[in-house]
Amino acid sequence: MKTSKKLTLAIILLLAFIILSINVALKTSPIKLFDNFFISEIYHHSTWSLNLFRGITFLGNTNQTIAIVVAFSIILLWKRYYYAMFFLIINKILVTSINTTIKYLVERERPSHHHFVYAGGFSYPSGHSASAFALYISLLIIAWFVFKNIKLRVLIGITCLSFVLLIGYSRIFLGVHYPSDVLGGYLLAATIMSFTTILFTKDSTVLNLKGIDHQSNKQ
Repeated sequence: MKTSKKLTLAIILLLAFIILSINVALKTSPIKLFDNFFISEIYHHSTWSLNLFRGITFLGNTNQTIAIVVAFSIILLWKRYYYAMFFLIINKILVTSINTTIKYLVERERPSHHHFVYAGGFSYPSGHSASAFALYISLLIIAWFVFKNIKLRVLIGITCLSFVLLIGYSRIFLGVHYPSDVLGGYLLAATIMSFTTILFTKDSTVLNLKGIDHQSNKQ
């Protein structure tokens, strides 16, 4: 995809996030209908499902995502994939910091129904969802350029996407976020990463993700 098309996509995602955020802040009827519909479909529990999704949501906690970023950054540094390491770290830092800022701007209270895990602070956008997207989609993009084996790419892609979707789902299931919070987290992370990815592509004048290291062509 050319840079111009990537920039167009980034702008579309940004506009979508702004529109969603305005509707959330104004508590419009479409947002209420959207949230109520998905909560009614998702907010049903059993002992085994609660244990399962508590474990899944744990993977999106701040300390856990930081630990994963550090671990993969060390591996990438060791393998001399320096741009990939910067790509991963920058996405994590930008998404987390901007997400936190927007939480304080919107000041949306969390759902009033029972929370099955502790969650402090404001609700929109979902920090777990945004952070999971930034982490696992960054790893997916890096893997796509580093590895040439199609089956391995597909396996990594399915795994990363599954983590992103399941962590977002878990936040609604456990009662600590509205569905629009999760959607907002995804859109925010996708918007930021669509801009940062432009800096790391082969036709960029700044960085070249595909040329992370000459070793990438040997994988």
